[in-house]
Amino acid sequence: MAPRRNERRDIQPTAPDETVRGLLALTYAQILPLAAGSRSAGYGETGDYILAAAVQGSLTVSAHSRYALLDAGQVILLESPGEYAVQAVSDGVCMLARLRGDLLPRLLGERLNNGSAVFLAGAGAVRAAVVSLAVLEEESGSADGVEASALAYTLLLKLRGLPLKGADSGKKPTASPLVERALAIIQEEFPFLEGVEELAQRLEVSAAHLSRVFTKKTGVSPGKYITHIRIGYAKLLLRDPESTITYVAEASGFANANYFSKVFRRETGMSPSEYLESVPWQPGERQANLDLSTGGGFPALGRRDPD
Repeated sequence: MAPRRNERRDIQPTAPDETVRGLLALTYAQILPLAAGSRSAGYGETGDYILAAAVQGSLTVSAHSRYALLDAGQVILLESPGEYAVQAVSDGVCMLARLRGDLLPRLLGERLNNGSAVFLAGAGAVRAAVVSLAVLEEESGSADGVEASALAYTLLLKLRGLPLKGADSGKKPTASPLVERALAIIQEEFPFLEGVEELAQRLEVSAAHLSRVFTKKTGVSPGKYITHIRIGYAKLLLRDPESTITYVAEASGFANANYFSKVFRRETGMSPSEYLESVPWQPGERQANLDLSTGGGFPALGRRDPD
């Protein structure tokens, strides 16, 4: 039975023989369901290529100075990204594949610009390859490395003929620089933002215009997205048994603990205390979770909720 798309899966195919591995190897794949505002991070070593596909919903992908907003159906290719992060703008599903070998730069190298390329389509091809690997793993206990390489080759051939974002493809560009800049500010500075008005001022547009463009592009208002980001970060902090509700509220950008608790219940259906009971803390979990967040705890005192 094929794996359900909304279930997280981490797939690591067996290593093919040296000859095949030198040409093209698909070393890791992931099915990653993401709630709006949630974030996942990874690492691609020198020689690795990361493919991230917005199978469902919109998401952002960032790695060092590279940053892209992907609409549903789009795919980004990153060369030797080092640390990278995927963050959901709306509820959705991301699928990732890590590849390496001499064949990939020969097929797609010319399409890279500063180590990355965004394809206007291709998420279906990535999904087909990743789901096929998941099926192989379920049927045999592991995904065969040679079969994984064959799937990767078929995937690259499909991507090779697809138009790139920003290229003169005869299609109207789908990117919104305003929304991408807004997302970058929110994701990096959400604990400090006073709200949508401040965000609009920094972007030198009216709050009404920002809300209209942002909502049309992402399906969620900027205020709602800021709340999603803050609640997601609060969940990470709550896993630390030494964190108080007051500290978590302030560090996540809420004005006070009472308002934080009200918003948390509205967004999750439970109070922060109930969430703590439902997700028991494990040793070392806080640091692991912080590594998947924005990079640490930001003390933000007296901030207003954007809603």
